[in-house]
Amino acid sequence: MRLVYPNKKYYKSYDAAFQEYKKNKITKYNFDDIHKVDVEKKYYNYRKGINLKPNRVPQTTYWLVDKDEFIGEICIRHKLNESLEKYGGHIGYGVRYSQWNKGIGTKMLSMALRKAKTMGLKEVLITCDNDNIGSAKVIENNGGKLQDVIENTIDGKKILTKRYWITL
Repeated sequence: MRLVYPNKKYYKSYDAAFQEYKKNKITKYNFDDIHKVDVEKKYYNYRKGINLKPNRVPQTTYWLVDKDEFIGEICIRHKLNESLEKYGGHIGYGVRYSQWNKGIGTKMLSMALRKAKTMGLKEVLITCDNDNIGSAKVIENNGGKLQDVIENTIDGKKILTKRYWITL
C-alpha cells in the first residue's frame, strides 16, 4: 500500500468507491464525483493554494492505493482556521466502504502522519463525530490524545465532536 497524489490511473476504482458510499448512504466523508469534478486539478489547486473558496485552506490530498486499486483518501490541511479548529482539524480521511473494519484507516493515518511531519507540522488536530467509533479508534491507535468533546452545528444539525491532538 502506498499514498499517491490523485491520478486518473485510479479513477475507475475511485468511482467505484464513490458509488459504494452513495449506495450505503455514507455521509461522514464524501468522495468527489469524477463525472462532475476534475479531481486531479482540484487537488493540485488545493495543494498549491490556487483559487480556494472562502474559508478554505491549502491541503495536500493523497489516495491510498494497493495493487492499482483505490482504497482510501486522506487530506492534510497545511494550517487551521477558526472553523477547522472546531470541526475538521488538520486531517480528514475516508476509507472505501468495502474496506471498512480491516485496519486500513489506522494504516493510512499512520502513513499520513509521517507526511505531515515532513511538511513541517509539529502536531495535528484530528476531529470526528462523537458517535463515529471507528474513526475514534483510528485516531487513538495513532496516538491521538482526546482534548475535549464540543458541540458544533453542521448543516443545521447539532452534533458532538471529539477533538484529538497527535504530536509528530
